[in-house]
Amino acid sequence: MISWTETQQQFQKKLGDTLSKLSTSFMDLNTDLKTTGASPEVLKKVEKIFKQLMESNQSLTSEMNKLWDHLQKLETNFEQLKEEKRKLEVLYSSGILFTSETEMKALMEIAINTVVKELKADAGFIILANEKGETDSVFAKNMKPDESPEAMEMSTTVIRNTINASAPQQFTPGAIDERASSESIIRLGISAVLCVPLTSGSKVLGAVYIDRRNKENAFRDYDLVFLLSFAKQIVRGLEISLEISSLERKLLSEAIIKFEDLRNEFKCDKIIGNSKKLFEVLKIAAKISATEASVVLLGENGTGKDLVARAIHENSQRANHPFITIDCGSIPADLLESEFFGYESGAFTGATKQKPGKLEMADGGTLFFDEIGEMSTNLQAKLLRVLQTREFERLGSVQTRKIDVRVICATNRNIGEMIAQGRFREDLYYRLKVIELTMPPLRERKEDTKELCEYFLTKHAREKTFSITEEALEVLEEYNWPGNIRELENVILRCVVLAKNSQIDKNDLPPELLQKVSEEPIIKAGKTLLDAETEFRRMYIIRTLRKTNSKSEAAQILGINRTHFYKLLSQLDIES
Repeated sequence: MISWTETQQQFQKKLGDTLSKLSTSFMDLNTDLKTTGASPEVLKKVEKIFKQLMESNQSLTSEMNKLWDHLQKLETNFEQLKEEKRKLEVLYSSGILFTSETEMKALMEIAINTVVKELKADAGFIILANEKGETDSVFAKNMKPDESPEAMEMSTTVIRNTINASAPQQFTPGAIDERASSESIIRLGISAVLCVPLTSGSKVLGAVYIDRRNKENAFRDYDLVFLLSFAKQIVRGLEISLEISSLERKLLSEAIIKFEDLRNEFKCDKIIGNSKKLFEVLKIAAKISATEASVVLLGENGTGKDLVARAIHENSQRANHPFITIDCGSIPADLLESEFFGYESGAFTGATKQKPGKLEMADGGTLFFDEIGEMSTNLQAKLLRVLQTREFERLGSVQTRKIDVRVICATNRNIGEMIAQGRFREDLYYRLKVIELTMPPLRERKEDTKELCEYFLTKHAREKTFSITEEALEVLEEYNWPGNIRELENVILRCVVLAKNSQIDKNDLPPELLQKVSEEPIIKAGKTLLDAETEFRRMYIIRTLRKTNSKSEAAQILGINRTHFYKLLSQLDIES
């Protein structure tokens, strides 16, 4: 784009060329007139016309110069307006960005990078202060506080004054020279300083400091206006970030308190762990324990279904009555019916005396069918009749007996598939399935591994006190545990029996377990990338927390600020 200055120069050149040609023409005309013997009156008229032309040119040039100056000012004003518009766009877009960025470190880094660039500063930083006015965090651009102690000392003084006065500070080169107590400021070449407070209501959250070095131009008033406006956008982002952080800490605290309250309300001391998935199961179990609803417990072998069943009974109104277990998987099918109903003397060969069945023994209490998926369809039909009529007869008897029991059952089978295959009665399933709970496998609650290990070490150590190293614990957490908690207990018992000293090390673990861990990936295939990343982050943060004394220390080791750390704890369901 051609500027007005270039246009002016081109115009003046064309005008000068035209005037030069006219002057030459007049001179030629004057010579021709003299040669032909023109009268003196004619020659005077020609000279007068030439003189008028020159005067008109001077007048036109003067007016055009005024016009050019005016246009030049308009161009300058237009460029300033364009720059102001661009800065307003920066302020607007920064406001949107700051209110959408809730992670404190990222927010401050974006802010200081933007302000240094927009105000053409050489260096700067944002300081966040705590409630006492002490420096809490520093976010620098083109300045390393550790490597520039003189600049840090001078800027800290400016910032302290800014925070204490809750007012902006602006220093020109002359003012800086007066404030320089040594040649350090001269050596650093600081020529102008601008510092504004970050104010939220009556609170001062910190300050923004920028400076220029080895430059003659100081910061102007419009630079200060921009920085004050920009500081307001930073404060808005800070307020949102702090509010979200406060809510997250509150939610995290409430989650921990809720688990403690749940355990106080729902007695389940033998169910070990504090994971989110376990909490969800126990929360429902606590709600249904006081009711008479039958319960179906699903889950793999060794996940603790029997412990949950007993906890439901012990927290129910039937707690002072029997809790009777029928293990459908360990009792032969031909004996399960007599075990269930009981029998009279002579009911079958070998029945020399009467015997009450488990159903009768559980009267007034709870009857727990473990691995009900192993029950034959014939016995399933008889169980359905008992549940419908609340009556039964012993084998070999015609006397009908009334029964009052609550039924809880558990299975590791896929009942839906068994129903489709005709191996489990659909009507019985829906009679039993008033409430259905699924126990999570140990691989889905790895954060409970440490607590479970400590519990089993105490349980099996007897008089000795055992501990487990962090290295051994990490191996146990990486193992897939197909046998779940039962397998973990057996591994810990083996370690206690064979341990060389009171500390369980990685080398004390079963060789086959170590081999499987080394062969298998830490995170199993089949997960989405997001799920795999989430699982890794959860366990890495949990292990870091175990090695530190506080969340602040853990956040520092992880290289993130505390606000983001609390956010991660909430997002990843890490409750302690």
